Parts: sequence; C-alpha cells; structure tokens
Amino acid sequence: MTFGDILRTAWSNLTRRKVRTSLTSLGVTVGIFTIVVMLSLGVGVQRVIQQQFDAIGLENVVVQPRDAERNPYTRYVRPEREVVISPAKIAEWQQRPDIVSVTPIVDVNESISKRLVLPGDATATIAVGVDPGVGINNPFETPPTALAGVLRPTKDGEIVISQRALRRLGLTAEVNNLIGQEVQLVMETPRGESQSFDYTLVGVSSADNNLVALTPNDSIALKAWWFNEPDLLATEGYDYALIRAKDLNVARQLTNELRTQRFRVQSVETVLELASKIFLVINIMLGSVGGLALFVATIGIMNTMIMAIYERTREIGTLKAIGASRGNIRTLFMTEAGMIGFFGGVVGLLGGWGTGRILNRFALAYLEQEQVPIRGDFFYIPPWLIALALGFGLVVGIIAGLYPAARAARLDPIKALRHE
Repeated sequence: MTFGDILRTAWSNLTRRKVRTSLTSLGVTVGIFTIVVMLSLGVGVQRVIQQQFDAIGLENVVVQPRDAERNPYTRYVRPEREVVISPAKIAEWQQRPDIVSVTPIVDVNESISKRLVLPGDATATIAVGVDPGVGINNPFETPPTALAGVLRPTKDGEIVISQRALRRLGLTAEVNNLIGQEVQLVMETPRGESQSFDYTLVGVSSADNNLVALTPNDSIALKAWWFNEPDLLATEGYDYALIRAKDLNVARQLTNELRTQRFRVQSVETVLELASKIFLVINIMLGSVGGLALFVATIGIMNTMIMAIYERTREIGTLKAIGASRGNIRTLFMTEAGMIGFFGGVVGLLGGWGTGRILNRFALAYLEQEQVPIRGDFFYIPPWLIALALGFGLVVGIIAGLYPAARAARLDPIKALRHE
C-alpha cells in the first residue's frame, strides 16, 4: 500500500462513523481550545504590559541613595546616608554623552505638616509631591495633563497644584483665573513653630491626588527648615534621580555601574523582566489545565481505535491477505488516530481564537468604562501557538494510536478472516 492509499483508506474509515469520530475528536478539541484560550491570555496580557512599559521608556533609570544600616539606637531617627546623590554627582551624570537627561527629585515626607493658603484665605492640608511630569509614571494610569498653565514648575518660586487639592480648598471656579496668583505654603512643627513660603501658582494638573509640585530647590528649602539643617542638600543630597539613558543598552550598563557604586537602582526593564518570569510561571500553569484535558482525550482516542479493531477484524484480515504488511496496518491505524487529533486541534484552535476575540471586546469595553488607558489584544495568538496547537493535536492522536495500531498489526490474517 502506498501512503496515498493509506490516507484514502483512513479517511474512508473515519467518515463511515461520523458521530463517533466527531465525539472522539471533541476531547482533543476541548484540550486544544483550553490551551489556546489560556496561553493566548497569558501571552496577550504580557504583550500589552510590554507595550505599556515601552511607552513610558525602558531607558529610564531611577537612582536612590543608600541608607546606613539601622540599629536599636537609630531606629527612631532619620537614617544617615552612606552614598549621597549630591549636586556634584548630578552634574557628573549630566555631562556624560550617553545620558540624555538627569532630573533630581526631592521627597518631602507626607508626615511633615503643610497647609496651602490661597487668596481669600482658602486653606487645606496638602502634600508636596514629585513634579507630575517627572519620574516613571504608572503605565496603567492616564498621564496627568495641564488643566491650566503648565504641568510642572520650571523656576524656583513656582508651584503647580492638582485639581483634587483645589476641590479640597473649595475652589471649583474657572482654574485659568488662578494662574499667576500668589499662594502660601505654611509649615507647622509639633512644638507650634511655623513658617510660610511664598510661591506663584503657574499651573493646575489633572492628577487625582492631594499634591502640589515644587522645584527641587524649593522642596529642599522646606525640608531644611523642618529638620533645621541649612546645609541639608550638602549632607543628605537628593532623594532620587531620574536618569534617561541614550538607549536600552546604555540603561543596562548604567544600572550595573551604579549598583557597583552602592546606589540603589531600579529600572523599568528590571520590573519588566520580573513580570516576564511571573508570566512564564502563569503560562505553564494555564497550559497544564489544557494538558489534563488532552490526557483525557488521549484515552478517548485509544478507546475508539481499540473498538475499531474489534469491529474491523475481518477487514484487517482481508488487507493482510491481499498483501498489506504489518507496517501498512500499523501506519493505517496511526494515520486514523492522527487525523482525529489533528481535526480536533483545528477546531479547538478556531474555537479558541473566536472566544478570545469575543472576550477581548468585553475586556476593552470594561477598561474603557473604568477609564483605564490600556488598549491591545489581551488574547493574542502568536504563530508559535498556532503550530503548537496543531502539533499537539496531531501528536496526541498519534500517541493514542500507537497501542491499537501495534495490536492491529499483530492480528493473524487467518484468524481475522474467520472472525464473526
């Protein structure tokens, strides 16, 4: 028998009992469907996250000073810093040709009492935060925009306030009317001491937080007064520095270099690499669910092929009598089992793709309703997953047909012809 004869015979045998063939193939369909939906979800979500992080810049590196180890005598005081991000260090980084920009950042602790006073004696407790346009933004939130004026202060003595802080101040009028107004930031110590700092309001941001943004120098002045350390910048340095490298390779080299200098370093790529490892584990777990379904399908195909041997014993004897070898019989049954698995894989792949499209629409609609700025294919089927699905279906069928095929090939032709 040629291979073409075997394919035609196998197809004829499968189509004779369409219902049983379809039900047997259904087990493979369920398994492949589960694998496609689960893995496409894992791959799609990972791909969307990659795109979100790409949008905020993988070349960004956040540098922090390293604090000295705490002990029972220093646990309740501000820790000393072993490595300081000094103005000289900032200037050194800015002069490097492989670094695009360096932005020093000062963190004014929220536990420091601060009140903002606007014209008309509108006052509210607020926090001083990082400039809304600086730093590594949350990739899953809409970046803040300037509702009026500018998004962040560019000169000392300027301040930008968030719309939420304005609401706390009871100001709901046209925000453009506030631009250029003089405001005061009042700091009060637990001992009753107070100090006011004057600023010019230059912008209102859409950020949904209770923050105002100042320049690093103004933020340092607040901390220096609070801790009564006029030379705070010289002794403590900046709290963070955002470095934008020339490209991703430079960012990697810079991360390793700064860590050898004992700085604490965090990059978006590091976070993304950790997320990729987590998704690898998740994909394995999701794929194992479909693997269990395929195991059950393997047993079903094996059972069907063994039943086919009993039903077609005389047919097998006839084929051997007219010259079919054991290898031909074995190949015939393995081909039939492989076809069952392959067809189940095709249907499972198509069903998984269609289900993913439907679920993706629901996911995007929900995110849009919740105002989450994420778009993309959460159920993404890459070419390797298509090949994996079809290959799994075929291999499962062939493996399930090994034992029935070997059993059919061992039948004695004379006994088979006598079988009723």
